[in-house]
Amino acid sequence: MILQRLATSIRKQDWFTVLIETLIVVFGVFIGLQLGNWNEARADAQRETAYLEALHEDFGQVITELEADIARYEEIANAMTLLIEQSRMDTPDAPLDELNEAAARLISMEGTPLVSDTYANLTGSGDLALLQSQDIKNRLAAFFGQAEVIQLVSNTHEMQLVNIFQPYIVDHLDYTLMFRNDRAVPMSAGTDTGRILTALATPELRNVAAVKWDIATDIHGLLVTALEDAQELNARLAKELERRS
Repeated sequence: MILQRLATSIRKQDWFTVLIETLIVVFGVFIGLQLGNWNEARADAQRETAYLEALHEDFGQVITELEADIARYEEIANAMTLLIEQSRMDTPDAPLDELNEAAARLISMEGTPLVSDTYANLTGSGDLALLQSQDIKNRLAAFFGQAEVIQLVSNTHEMQLVNIFQPYIVDHLDYTLMFRNDRAVPMSAGTDTGRILTALATPELRNVAAVKWDIATDIHGLLVTALEDAQELNARLAKELERRS
């Protein structure tokens, strides 16, 4: 209708009406574009909030996992300290059960999956640009860069498990004492709990325990740092969500 009136005005050379009609058309297009941009910005803001909420939930789980694994690596390191201390005594005074439980920690390792499906989706889809906070984006990149380092150290630990700890146990201890008691199929009760006393008198056990203590405390330190970073990042996410509520 407007274009028809505009064409009629041009034929009549009614330039004032042409000007008015043109301004109406331009203004209408401008308003339409602005509404489109506003709707798009609102949709992006809603998607960003959804991502922030999902990240906050993911890091709550990561923090819980880190806390549990830190406690387990502390237990492993303490068990190695016990073995080394007992090995230096002429007559070890710790109960056999405690010594064997400590030795069983030689094949203990925890795998901490420092992952976030939400962050993977953000980076894989290109939606990372939706996050307005550069601080949050920097913290996320730094955290998952650190996670790669932890994974590399854990891979080294796994190789040591296969190449050092398991062979040592097979050669010098009773491997049947290394297993947890929560297996579905029980193991025979025929075990030699006293072999640990013979092993304690050798430098080999002290060296193996020292290697395990070294890797356990190394991973423990990395996990503690990761936990602190995860807690700070999650607090930052919570603050950003609070600001938007």
